[in-house]
Amino acid sequence: MPKQIWQAKDGELFDSEEDCLRHENATLFLVDMNHDEYERTEKRWGMQKNFSRHFLNGFQRKEAFWNYAQSFRALADILDGKRLDLPKEDLTESKEPRSKARTKRSK
Repeated sequence: MPKQIWQAKDGELFDSEEDCLRHENATLFLVDMNHDEYERTEKRWGMQKNFSRHFLNGFQRKEAFWNYAQSFRALADILDGKRLDLPKEDLTESKEPRSKARTKRSK
């Protein structure tokens, strides 16, 4: 009997749709965080202002690190697949719906 697998946009294969979705969200998050439009990215992902700059450049002081606890919690939820409401749709770009990003295959 064939086994179902899911393929992410980047071609990586997964045994479950849940793992595929988590991979796609984590990949999208990291790509977005490397984008120069910090404010847009932070709003899209529900992060606190300036989180992406510290995320990319490192947290130089422990106070800065602790001030972004809310964003770290949101990031953990994104990686765990608990924040399916994120990312918020970006109205400036036309993208295909996320549900069509994955393809189900038989192994």
